[in-house]
Amino acid sequence: MARAKLISDFERDVIRIGKSRGLSDAKIAAFLGRERTGIYKQVQMMREAGTLENLPLGFVVDEIAAAINAGPKAVRP
Repeated sequence: MARAKLISDFERDVIRIGKSRGLSDAKIAAFLGRERTGIYKQVQMMREAGTLENLPLGFVVDEIAAAINAGPKAVRP
């Protein structure tokens, strides 16, 4: 039985954006409030399914990547 809640489609999109810009699993996990191992496993599953490269919202990818890189404190109150 899973211990954590399932990763949402939005979170998968954030993971795709972060990985496309070379950000670490730890940085993405901190931004999403998740464990690094959960992000790592999700990246592996998306890579195996061939969906890791499917970037959403092409016009805001760089802005979202900058927010991830800045960290969770920069975005959330």
